[in-house]
Amino acid sequence: VGKGDLDYRMEVHTRDAFEDLAASFNRMAGDLTEHIRSLRLTTAEKERIQKELEIARGIQQSFLPETAPQIPGIDLEGLNLPAAEVGGDFYDFIPVGSTSWGLVIADVSGKGVPAALFMALSRTLIRASASRNPDPVASIREANHSIYLDSKTSMFVTLFYAILDIRKKTLTFVNAGHNPPLLLASGSEGVALLKARGIALGVIDEVDLEPVEVALSPGDVVVLYTDGVTEATNERDEEYGLARLSSLVSESRGLPAKEIINAIVRDVTAFAGSRPQFDDITLMVLKVE
Repeated sequence: VGKGDLDYRMEVHTRDAFEDLAASFNRMAGDLTEHIRSLRLTTAEKERIQKELEIARGIQQSFLPETAPQIPGIDLEGLNLPAAEVGGDFYDFIPVGSTSWGLVIADVSGKGVPAALFMALSRTLIRASASRNPDPVASIREANHSIYLDSKTSMFVTLFYAILDIRKKTLTFVNAGHNPPLLLASGSEGVALLKARGIALGVIDEVDLEPVEVALSPGDVVVLYTDGVTEATNERDEEYGLARLSSLVSESRGLPAKEIINAIVRDVTAFAGSRPQFDDITLMVLKVE
């Protein structure tokens, strides 16, 4: 048994304590055999699940844009860092006509596989409605109707959707319960929040969304983010917060969009320290050149 032969059994027929001891020993060997078999099955199952999650992560990441569109006069980048193998955040760049792009950042309620599946559904419906409708209110209301009809689990998605008009250099947006993006205007030290009235998608059938239009000028920086950035916590349970993010964006405004994203991720990671990432981190930065 000590050498690994758990099928060995002791044959003792002395009708005393030695026979009882041998019987106990034989039961122990049988129990060990069963435990090892169960452990092997459990390990194999965990490895299978882990492999499937890795495949799911690859599929989910393929939903996200490989690169940002090349737009004259606009520096645009996005990044998604899921907290687990799969997550509920997503962003997208959607062509809307020949001179406009739809910019999406969204956060599905919950975490893990359910959030990932709802993310795939939401992303597909939003992209389908936005790509054929230049009106941000009408397209997102249509997407919400479809998400509401398909949602059977009481899940919802917060979303910020903006149409970037390349010719007019304007951003027309709606906000469905999402964190208001930051706008750092050229020549200004203060950070404005892109707020608009609206609730999360998938909660009710008809949503009331407020369209807002802002003009963009050279040097303007717009930062879209999910709450995985501002709600990241350190060992003292302190949140990263909007003020820290605003300060970092102001300090980094001279950098390219990709470097601004990298600076935010580095700062959030340094702030969290040894505290593991508990929520997805998604960022999009638009900079007018």
